[in-house]
Amino acid sequence: MIQVVGRQGSGKTLTLTRAVRELHRRGRKIAVVKHSHHSLDLRGKDTDRFVRSGADAVIFAASRTVAFLPVDALRFARALPVDVILVEGYHGRRLGRRFEARTPRDATRLSREIAGYVDERLARGVPRARRR
Repeated sequence: MIQVVGRQGSGKTLTLTRAVRELHRRGRKIAVVKHSHHSLDLRGKDTDRFVRSGADAVIFAASRTVAFLPVDALRFARALPVDVILVEGYHGRRLGRRFEARTPRDATRLSREIAGYVDERLARGVPRARRR
């Protein structure tokens, strides 16, 4: 798991999109978790009714979108068959190797560092993090 943190406008998303492209080019399977303090506004919709009824997880599926509610995103991501999980945010938590974005000008350099780190770990045969 690789975490990118930084202030708003620091280039976190730019860094991760470039890292995803680079890792994909290298043949890696990638999951991305985006942490947000905002929630989807589903009040009154069927998905909200299912959540309020007590369901442990609700899967919303549209033609090209899937959302899982309410699920611990990190726990869910760990179950995916991917080589690496890239996380944007969760500033108050330590989630694997952490990179800090300071300015969008650093995005290309940081994305290459991330890809190199992933290659190095996978080449050494480092197992995926234990499930919690």
